[in-house]
Amino acid sequence: MDPLALPLSCSCVDGVGQRRYDPLAAHLEQATGRRFKLTFEESLDLALRRLRSKPDFIIGKDAMVRFDAKRLELTVTPLADLTDRAGRTTQRGVFLVRTGDPAKRLADLSGRAVMLGPAEEAETHQAAKAALQQARLAKPAKLDSAGAIDSGVLALGDGEVAAAVVPDYLPPLLVGCGKVEPGAVRVLAKTPPVPGVRLFRTGATDDTLAKRVAAEVTALAKRNELLAALESANGFIKPLGQAAAWADWRGPGRLGQASSLPKKLPDALRKIWSAKLTGPAVAGPAATATRVIIPDKNSDATRDIFRCLDAADGSEVWHLDYAAAGDMDYSNSPRATPVIHDGLVYLHGALGDLHCVRLDTGAVVWRTNYYRDYGAKLLTWGSSSPPLIVDDKLIINPGAPAASVVALDRKTGRLIWKTPGHAAAYSAFVVGELGGRRQILGYDSASLGGWDPATGQRLWEFVPREGADFNVTTPLIHVGQLLLATENNATRLHGFLPDGKINPKPALANASLAPDSCSPVIVGGRLFATAYGEMYCLDLKDGLKTVWVAEDDMFFDHSNVIGGNSRVLAWTNSGDLLLLDAAADAFEPLSRLRPFGEASADSMSHPAIVGNRLYLRGPNEFACFALEEK
Repeated sequence: MDPLALPLSCSCVDGVGQRRYDPLAAHLEQATGRRFKLTFEESLDLALRRLRSKPDFIIGKDAMVRFDAKRLELTVTPLADLTDRAGRTTQRGVFLVRTGDPAKRLADLSGRAVMLGPAEEAETHQAAKAALQQARLAKPAKLDSAGAIDSGVLALGDGEVAAAVVPDYLPPLLVGCGKVEPGAVRVLAKTPPVPGVRLFRTGATDDTLAKRVAAEVTALAKRNELLAALESANGFIKPLGQAAAWADWRGPGRLGQASSLPKKLPDALRKIWSAKLTGPAVAGPAATATRVIIPDKNSDATRDIFRCLDAADGSEVWHLDYAAAGDMDYSNSPRATPVIHDGLVYLHGALGDLHCVRLDTGAVVWRTNYYRDYGAKLLTWGSSSPPLIVDDKLIINPGAPAASVVALDRKTGRLIWKTPGHAAAYSAFVVGELGGRRQILGYDSASLGGWDPATGQRLWEFVPREGADFNVTTPLIHVGQLLLATENNATRLHGFLPDGKINPKPALANASLAPDSCSPVIVGGRLFATAYGEMYCLDLKDGLKTVWVAEDDMFFDHSNVIGGNSRVLAWTNSGDLLLLDAAADAFEPLSRLRPFGEASADSMSHPAIVGNRLYLRGPNEFACFALEEK
């Protein structure tokens, strides 16, 4: 079902549409000792008629395979994604118009006839609709659906439609095969990317064989003869949907951990792509294997902008922007990391705007504003706390007297509960079971607290000995206890009582590490954070005793730290990237790099790590780097 397989395509254009799968089948037969019989058909219906039984594996475009499988009640599971010659695992549709057409952008198709691809072609149908919606046409286009992928181009040539949407690989083939005259049509715009060609297993395949085949096809990166046969840069790779994600503040669980941190960094990071930004580097990104969401601000600081980028090449898929003018310290750019969950993205601006949008299209599902809708007062440093997902609830902290903490239905924005209390702080909330009770934990302006996720009832309130802090750092749940680190009360580890309330007397404490904004990480029983020009390593196994402290100007302003794989990665406001051995008894960086050069990065933005990719925000630039050498 791969439309670029040689038996299903044509040989009119060298290197396009001539994928040969017989060498791959021969390789799998040798590796597994099993016979592989190839069948080439454009649909599952035709394949089942020929085979007269269910196939074990299917290779085809994601949307087409799923469409047919659902209709035929066939269970399919993706095992691997096929990279194209450019290394991409996604496909786009292109809007074609006649060369002499006056249209210069999608909005110029307002009220005109557009032929989409068949319903089973995601890149030319659903993604095309999303692109038209994002373009905000003054008058809706007159849409029709083609019966085949090239039908729209024929209708375009006959003057029946103003534009036709086809897969991005198709135009050269249409010209090569003589269906379109050279220079007769041009590309007006592209659709958002969708998953491309994948290898699927079916329910007829035994688990042992499926695992073996998946392992074999994802190990072809150095088999040049097979890569050439498959017209592929890297062969098959692990499915994007199964790859790790950094979909929240500080990553999974808000713990600041990345298991894919390498043992060492290359001498220089290889930049995979970069994208220009217009606002200050404050909020960090959220990322999946296919999409990256980065908050931004327009150049005159009057509008919030949230950009969704394609993880493959950094191109913009969609963006959300809205009016957001106002003065505050550290600019009025968004502070909160976006939160991606179950196909939705939650975008929070410093002026209290909260939008829930679709990840695939950016379409707004619902919205609210902390100050307009809940009566809260704007904070000195702006609204900063990223929303927290708890089951089907979205926990936010407007900080209004009657709505200090609020739970919304994450899908609709409907109010579930609200709890009175203090003004908001700047820290992120977390959720976990402590003292035998599941609870939401976090700061308000006056105290630390725990809330019942089901009802919003405040379970306890704790004001530390030295009084309230600015409460910027994130509490860290660690082995049934809560690690706190703030500028006035320093670092403490608290246990919990049997009734689920915090024990006000800390089990461990260190009076030296007192960060105002750097949230700590724990690696191998040691705690790492920076504060006021120093970086600390504390030993949790030895009463939070200081193992080492390093003084350096690069730690004077805000820093972010990430732990994992016995390593600690530190990203400083000045633009220094350090890799440390968590087990070392002295501050001796394994690597110290400047990814954006010698100029100051002036970046408070938290990094994101997805697999071997590192996302960093520099001065007017957002970049994707490879953590390992090619």
